[in-house]
Amino acid sequence: MLDHATALHLANRFSFGPAPGEIEHIASAGFDGYLEEQLNAEPSKLPARVEAQLRSLPSYGMDTFTLYRKYWFKALAQMSPGKKIPREQKKFLKKITNEVGPEARMARLIRAISSPHRLHEALVDFWFNHFNVFEHKKFVRVWIGAYEDEAIRPHVLGKFRDLLLATAKHPAMLVYLDNAQNVAPGTHGSGKKAAAGINENYAREVMELHTLGVDGGYTQSDVTALAHILTGWTVGRQFGADDGPDDDFGAARGGFAFVPRHHDNTPQTFLGRKFGNGGLQEGETALLMLAAHPSTARHISFQLAQYFVADQPSPDLVSGMADMFRKTDGDLKAVVRTMLTSKEFRDPANFGAKFKTPYQYIVSAARVSGLDPMNAAPLAEELKVLGQPIYGCISPDGYACTETAWLDPDAMVRRISFAVKFGTGAYMQPYLARAGYGSMQRHIQLQPEDGKAPLNAEALLAALGPDLSSKTRSAVATARSSERAGLILGSPEFMRC
Repeated sequence: MLDHATALHLANRFSFGPAPGEIEHIASAGFDGYLEEQLNAEPSKLPARVEAQLRSLPSYGMDTFTLYRKYWFKALAQMSPGKKIPREQKKFLKKITNEVGPEARMARLIRAISSPHRLHEALVDFWFNHFNVFEHKKFVRVWIGAYEDEAIRPHVLGKFRDLLLATAKHPAMLVYLDNAQNVAPGTHGSGKKAAAGINENYAREVMELHTLGVDGGYTQSDVTALAHILTGWTVGRQFGADDGPDDDFGAARGGFAFVPRHHDNTPQTFLGRKFGNGGLQEGETALLMLAAHPSTARHISFQLAQYFVADQPSPDLVSGMADMFRKTDGDLKAVVRTMLTSKEFRDPANFGAKFKTPYQYIVSAARVSGLDPMNAAPLAEELKVLGQPIYGCISPDGYACTETAWLDPDAMVRRISFAVKFGTGAYMQPYLARAGYGSMQRHIQLQPEDGKAPLNAEALLAALGPDLSSKTRSAVATARSSERAGLILGSPEFMRC
């Protein structure tokens, strides 16, 4: 039977803090029992209520082809003829943004708040940031939810090589980092704004961010060589036909496609290995080389340990994880188990040592309060205010997970403001009214202004237990009842995990 402090540590680090009754479950399961429960979960199997909430979102579960046809192509077809393109383009993009984007964010929040597979949801947050794509770049507007569901979620505890290949071939990544426009010199891609030549964006980021790390031992010549090797990897028609789209809007864009006439067969030397005339297979081979590289093992291990254990994880921890990565050919479940059973992770000195990102903070507030996730749409708006909109990181390195990235006076003021509003229960309806959710309105239960009640401060105190200092408890005890929950959620202790 675990003590309350250790159970709370597992709830905080395995996911986003405890839900009502969860501390008791973790304490009863014990450290090893709860760890194995989470490592061996079946994320595709969700409680019926959670599954029903997800299915209530019209775009949930659609593949890239269906999303393109139903939203992008359909919205384009409805553009009024004879109008100025910039005006119509803004109208078109707004329509897409107000439909698909909010539904994808709701799907993320529903699972983050209510899925029993806590560790899986934390790993989704980690790996999406690691393989970040930006929601507002071209077709990614309609593909963002599909990218998470197809390329990230199925692989977070599988083999790293499968995760790498899934992200590399997904249309959202191909568009975001421009490999869809990467063609052999002297050839031209399809479309009104056809690419003509090598684009190194993806080749550079896949080494610097996704695999080897910035100091992983590659050179600019390796970047150029990999870009040549990956020419012809693009976004195709339905079911990934072997031809590219005809133009920017007319073709039915769907899955991954390899276009042989856009591939450069010129011999290349990449990380000391010769490539040439291998077509699609040579690109896969190059990525698998990166997945198996010792620098990748170290880089991935450091990143995981930084997210789950400490902003500056110990070299011994990272080394042990990297050894397991190499020993198991990148088995992420084995690497995560090594990390979570380490003395560093179990050390009470590390309890509460991590500063929550805005996403972790917002979701933890929703979880500990028992918020119905179908009332969570305003949380996506709050995350914009706190500087971490879901799917909103423009740069390919994703959001940081360290204290220095998020702890500053202005950020604390915004968090405390949120805590006060959330604690009183008064913020739901006003935020939905101005958020402009369009089709989402019929899928969200609005909470009326009249009859609102503050969150149960006693329940919060019981859930957080020894995590709250005597100073915080004293402040809560002397505050008005309507302010107590806000004080708890705005406390220094609740900002940490």
